[in-house]
Amino acid sequence: RHRLRGGERLPGARGGVFMQKITDAERVLATVLHRRGLGTHDTLAELFEVSRRTIGGALREVGPLLDQTGYAATPAATRFTTAAELLASLPTPSADDIDTPTS
Repeated sequence: RHRLRGGERLPGARGGVFMQKITDAERVLATVLHRRGLGTHDTLAELFEVSRRTIGGALREVGPLLDQTGYAATPAATRFTTAAELLASLPTPSADDIDTPTS
């Protein structure tokens, strides 16, 4: 079918034709954040700069995979209403936390 549209398969594209709006790692992260109760669909959509529909699709696709692996989310103490609040709550890495390449 992709040949009918006149293009070759693109790397990182779902089904070979359309590019993903968020990466697989971001899809897993969004699902984990949602399952922990850190934010609503709107909050996560704002955080990842995508639509609520994209977040909903990620949750529907990744959720069953997390269930199969036995992942159990630890409920968060706080539910954030904006992406800015969520980002502000994250700890900032110290110089010891950052891996520096050695020569």
